[in-house]
Amino acid sequence: MKRGLRLRLAFTHALVALLAIAVVAVIVFVAGGRRFDSYLSQVQRSRNEAVVRTLTQTYKAPDGWDAAAIYALSQIAVLNSVDVAMYSPQGQLLFTVQGRRMGSGMMGGGSGMMGGAGASSAAPSPQATSLSRDQFEVQSYPVVVNGQKVGTADIYAPRDARAAAESAYQTALTRNLVIAALVAAVLAFLISLVVSRRITGPLEELTDAAEDVSAGNFDVRVSPRANDEVGALASAFNAMADRLARDEQWRRDMTADLSHELRTPLATIQSRIEALEDGVLPATPENLRVIGAEVERLGRLLSALRSLNELESEDMSVELDRLDLADVGRDAIAHAESVFAAKGVTLDGDLAPATVKGDRDRMLQVAANLLDNALKFTPVGGRVVLAVASSDGPRATLTVTDNGSGVDPVDLPFIFDRFYRSQAARGTQGVGLGLAIASGLVEAQGGVIEAADRPEGGAVFTVRLPAVG
Repeated sequence: MKRGLRLRLAFTHALVALLAIAVVAVIVFVAGGRRFDSYLSQVQRSRNEAVVRTLTQTYKAPDGWDAAAIYALSQIAVLNSVDVAMYSPQGQLLFTVQGRRMGSGMMGGGSGMMGGAGASSAAPSPQATSLSRDQFEVQSYPVVVNGQKVGTADIYAPRDARAAAESAYQTALTRNLVIAALVAAVLAFLISLVVSRRITGPLEELTDAAEDVSAGNFDVRVSPRANDEVGALASAFNAMADRLARDEQWRRDMTADLSHELRTPLATIQSRIEALEDGVLPATPENLRVIGAEVERLGRLLSALRSLNELESEDMSVELDRLDLADVGRDAIAHAESVFAAKGVTLDGDLAPATVKGDRDRMLQVAANLLDNALKFTPVGGRVVLAVASSDGPRATLTVTDNGSGVDPVDLPFIFDRFYRSQAARGTQGVGLGLAIASGLVEAQGGVIEAADRPEGGAVFTVRLPAVG
């Protein structure tokens, strides 16, 4: 099966070569046949003119042609394979010259002089003339000496000689074209086997690699052999394999993170409840508050999963109204101040009025997710700034900047992918959904979100929404 394409390519190239030869053969037979026929006519005309020229040069007034002249003419006639009948200006046959050895097929059944030079002779019989006209191509030429017509020469060229020449030409041409077609087909087939090997070889390697990937081996890669379409296909396959390998690793990490995020609060809740049931711990507000905090943690996780499901199923509703991003920023800061203060991280705002068309609740969720992400990577004593500005052309911006560990350039292309967690995030809570949800919410409102690493340290996340005048 793997060699089927190679053989098909080889046979296709051979067929193309045969078709090309066939087209050339048709053109050569049509155009070449006409040109060969014209060539034969030109050759015959040249021979006839040589005979007429000899008659003109050997004429001797007033007697005409003597035996020597006729002998010289016979040599020219033999050389050009023609027969000649010479007539006086009055139409009387003077003599004939036989240039071909045709036996009884010649005019009048003989050759040589049929009358003396300048003498009169009877014309050939009607039966002989009819036979001659059927077997020969006859052309008449006036013989003019010193401006005076001294006779008319009928030159007889055998028709079978012309037909034989055409037949020989067509036979030789056909033979050569057949040989050329066979040689071209064989060469095309052999060359195609070599060329198709260069094409099908990488395809076979890609097929084997694809089978390995389908079997779960995401580490297989292929080497692009050329900078062409097949090489581009190999590069695309490698990119796909890289993405599948990353997705598989993310899936495993996501499973582990979800297990951890669920197991920790559930274990805490279970241990507290058992302690309350056994009377080890009293049912005080402080002990119950610990259970409530873990329940809230589970609720946040479920809320994130539900938001992700809404984004993926495109069932999320967004109500676009005029709103001031500065108000959204103030509310987000107010909600997060206590958490930042508990960790010892400063949270500042730089809020300028910026009117956009968006969903207030969704934008508040975006700001909360960005602040939560900044808090995770900002050490104690660090600083986070939430800024709003309207000076970015047709868009207003909301940025969250921190002076934490920053973003590794390797992680930047994937930082908004769901369940993606960088190595720096492995020791923090969460399953890698906050930034993915923020990105989906911003895009649902016609905006864009970007992440960048600050040269002075830390990261900056920028949200751009269409401004409203």
